[in-house]
Amino acid sequence: MRAIASSLLGLLLVLALARAPRAEAQEGVSAVASSALVIPEGNVTEGEASIASIGLRRGITEVEGVRFIHPVDVLSPAETTEDLQFGLEELEARANQLRDGDASDVAESTDALIELFEQHLDAVRREQLVDAYMINALARCRMGQQRECESRLGRVFVFREGHTYDAERYPADLQATFDRVQARVTGGARTTLEVETEPAGAEVYIDGRSYGPSPARADDLLVGDHYVTIKMLDRVRLVRRVTAARSGSRVQLDLDPNPRARLVASPEALAAIAAELGENRAGPNIRSLGTTLGTAQVVVARLVRADGATTLDAYLYDVRTRFLLAHREAAIEDSEEGIEQARLLAVELYQGVDLSGSVAVVEETGPERRPEPWEEWWFWTSIGAAVVAVGVGVGVGVGIASQGPAVPEGWTRIEGTVP
Repeated sequence: MRAIASSLLGLLLVLALARAPRAEAQEGVSAVASSALVIPEGNVTEGEASIASIGLRRGITEVEGVRFIHPVDVLSPAETTEDLQFGLEELEARANQLRDGDASDVAESTDALIELFEQHLDAVRREQLVDAYMINALARCRMGQQRECESRLGRVFVFREGHTYDAERYPADLQATFDRVQARVTGGARTTLEVETEPAGAEVYIDGRSYGPSPARADDLLVGDHYVTIKMLDRVRLVRRVTAARSGSRVQLDLDPNPRARLVASPEALAAIAAELGENRAGPNIRSLGTTLGTAQVVVARLVRADGATTLDAYLYDVRTRFLLAHREAAIEDSEEGIEQARLLAVELYQGVDLSGSVAVVEETGPERRPEPWEEWWFWTSIGAAVVAVGVGVGVGVGIASQGPAVPEGWTRIEGTVP
C-alpha cells in the first residue's frame, strides 16, 4: 500500500512541475567570436563589397559581448622565426634593465630589436614596436644623448599621436621629456597619403585606422613614417612602412593571391555558401566557414545590384547550434554613406539575439486564447490528488479485505462449502 501511494505522489509532483508556470534563466555569454563574409553577385565590384564588409565589421565590433575576427587575419597567419620570438620575449628584460641597469647595453640591444621587428611587421603588433622604440629612446636619454632620444620619441608620435607614458614600465623621471617632445611633434606639419592597390577595392588601414577601400586617401597625417596594412579576402595581408612627405605622397601596393583563401573565397566556395542562405539551420558550407575562421558565429551577406539599387541581404548563423539567429536586409550606397548603412544593419542584426546561439520559440499571433482546463497546472494537480485518494482508498480496502469480514459481537461465524 505504501509503495502504491509513494508512486502516485511522485507522479503528482512530476505532473504539477511539468504544467506549472516557471521562469527560464539564461546563462550570460561573453566574448563570442564572430566574423563576416560578403558575397558579391552579378556586376557588384570589389570596392562595393569592401564597403559592405567594412560596415558590417564596424557594426559587429559595437555589439557588447561579441569579438570580431577579420577573415584576412585568419587566412594570412603571420610566420614567426625563432629569433623573432626570442626578441619579443626580450622586451620585458630590456624594460627592467632600463630602470636598474646599463643604459648603453639597452640602447644597443634595442637597436637590433627594432631592426628585427621592422623586418617582420606582419608578425609584430604595433604595441610591441612602440615599446621597442620607447625603451631605445629613453635609454638614449639616460646616456645623455638628447638629440637621439628626442628623435626616436618623435618617431613614435608620428604614427601614435595619442600614446601615453607608462610610468610603471618606464622611468618616471623621464616623463617630462616625453611630454615635451610629444607636444612639439604633434603640433608639427601635416600632410596627405594616398594608397592604391592592385587589385583595387582592398581595405586600407593606416596606423591601425581603416580608411575604406582602395584607392584611399588619408588627410591630416603627421609628416614622417606610417604603417599601412592592406586586407583583401582572396589576397595575402600586406604590411608596409610608408613615408608621408611634407608635399604629400602616393604609394601603390601589389597584392599576392592567397592559396589559403580558396576554401572561403573561391567562386565555387562562395556559390556553395550562398546556396545555403535562408535555411533555418546552417548547412555544411556555412558551418565549414565558421570552423575555418575559428568563430562561433558568422554573418554572411549577399550584395546584389538590381534596378539601379544595391541591396545587402545579411544572415546571422550560430555555428555551434546551427540555428539561423537573425536576418536583415538594407539598401546601401557606393560611398562612405554605404559603410554607415551596413554598420547600422549589423547592429540591428544582433538586436535581441541570444549570444549562446539559442532561438526563441515563435508564438502564434492572433486573439488571446483562453487555455483549456487540461492545459492549466491546477487541473493536473487536482487529477493527481484524486488519483492519490483513490489509490489510498483501494489500498485500505485491500488491507481490510485481507483480514476477512468483521463478525458482530454475539454472533458465531461458520465457514464451509455449500454443495
